[in-house]
Amino acid sequence: MPTLEQVRKQIDNLPDRYVFYTQKEIRYLPKILGEGEEILALTSGYLDGRTWLAVCTSRRVLLIHRGMFFGLRQIQMNLDRIQSIDSSFTIFFGSLRFWDGANSVGINLVLKSSIAPFVRVTQDAMDRYKRQMAYDVANTVTSAARSTAGAAPSVKLTDELERLAKLKADGHLSEEEFLAAKNKLLGKA
Repeated sequence: MPTLEQVRKQIDNLPDRYVFYTQKEIRYLPKILGEGEEILALTSGYLDGRTWLAVCTSRRVLLIHRGMFFGLRQIQMNLDRIQSIDSSFTIFFGSLRFWDGANSVGINLVLKSSIAPFVRVTQDAMDRYKRQMAYDVANTVTSAARSTAGAAPSVKLTDELERLAKLKADGHLSEEEFLAAKNKLLGKA
């Protein structure tokens, strides 16, 4: 778990951040961040009439609200579960909404200048996370395929090939990345 000092250092190094009235939430971050989990983007806004901190990490998007004296509300969406991010803005403020396919959660009154960088960083993090997952799956299946060399293709191999095809169809893998991962799965790499 990172210390508060490490968390503050990560936040200070972010080029675009908006942390209006969210110091309680920032002080709580060390308690919920995992080992090696890095803060990539940060902004704040309103949800249900309260100030919330929105954080994109290397693993998930967190929405956090700490009560004045006690209480905590936290919403988290793993990067591989987020289907889309909607954003809108007017002259000074806007909103962010995160969709996981069935549900959505959003915050309003986000400073306009922090919206586009937050969305861009989150989308990049989602792509990296999904590519890493595809790479890990390919390595696992390749190891399994080598241990069962000569056997008929397993159901797991077929499932992994279908998953790679879906990642490519969804735009998370390029044609070259797809072919490389497929060849690795099939032991041709």
